[in-house]
Amino acid sequence: MLIDSYYDHVKAQLEKCHTSQREAVIKAGQMMADHMEKGHMVHVHDTGHIINAEIIQRSGGLAAPQMLRYYLRTESWGRGRPEEKTKFMGMEGMAELVLRASKILPGDLLIIGSVSGRSDQVVDLAITAKKYGCKVIAVTSLEYSSNVKSAHSSGLRLFEVADHVIDNCAPLGDGMMHIEGIEMPFGPASGLSAAFLMWEVCAVCVDELMARGITPSILKSSNTPGGDEYNLEMEHRVAKYGY
Repeated sequence: MLIDSYYDHVKAQLEKCHTSQREAVIKAGQMMADHMEKGHMVHVHDTGHIINAEIIQRSGGLAAPQMLRYYLRTESWGRGRPEEKTKFMGMEGMAELVLRASKILPGDLLIIGSVSGRSDQVVDLAITAKKYGCKVIAVTSLEYSSNVKSAHSSGLRLFEVADHVIDNCAPLGDGMMHIEGIEMPFGPASGLSAAFLMWEVCAVCVDELMARGITPSILKSSNTPGGDEYNLEMEHRVAKYGY
């Protein structure tokens, strides 16, 4: 049955991530611990899938990672525009404004998740964040990204501009399984892989901090007694110390 085949593919995918990205994950966890120990913040911007929802504000997870999300909202009244004017408008150059408006400071760590790593938005954000004095970790698919052209004017992709790269090992197009009679592969790999790898990064970070005599803030379920009060205390601790 397809359900069993999917399970086998997921197991193989996570094993591939764990073994092939072990050193990259350890380095990322150490970078995360270094920034937290120095009182800097860890920010996450994900244009792919799952990372933001998975490691931000999760019970049992680190309180330190903070979400970076931004939108461009324009209110404009008038006649309809020609079709060629309604196509996707690039986001290049917006990162400068985003960083100025955000709570990101020089010395902070920015983790950017993007499966293809080709969009002008993520490349622009990575380049600008580095100029701003931040370190950038990319969580992306090297196979996918290496086979697509960048939409950024530099011609660079996310993995080519980040300070450190974790490969989520997703195949080109993301689908893991080929099903007879269906043209497109089924079962996207990138979301599961990225979430798994980021929890491994967090595990390394916890190990590192504990070895340095620092107890990191771990969130409690808000649905348990005293959860909200406890988490508020952890958030204040992170804001004050970075961990």
